[in-house]
Amino acid sequence: MNHSLSHDHKAKDLLSRIGHDISQLKGDVSSLLHHTGKHTISDSARDLADQARDRLHAGGAYAASQLRYVRQHPGQSSAGLLGGLLLLGAVGAGIYYLCKSDCSVGCRTRKDHSDDDENVSNTNQLPPYIS
Repeated sequence: MNHSLSHDHKAKDLLSRIGHDISQLKGDVSSLLHHTGKHTISDSARDLADQARDRLHAGGAYAASQLRYVRQHPGQSSAGLLGGLLLLGAVGAGIYYLCKSDCSVGCRTRKDHSDDDENVSNTNQLPPYIS
């Protein structure tokens, strides 16, 4: 029962069908990626932007209502307002210094890497005192 692959019609038919299925699968995956990139991701980004906008509006409305309350009752919450402003300033200063330190570390790291790149590119050159 030695059948060569070139003479086995059933094997040829199966290989042909597998090749067709694989090419069809490649087309389906390509269509899926195209649809996902064009529609699904953009719709999700739009939904996320709408949620952010809604929350900003809600936060603004809340802040306005609290400001109206403070204006209507100036003596009651001045200590709370002052404490809140101090806390907000401390948080803002902490974020500023945290970002500043991360940036300076990142900048130094990038500078160190660029110096390393320059040293690597200059290894093929002779020092200036050897001419």
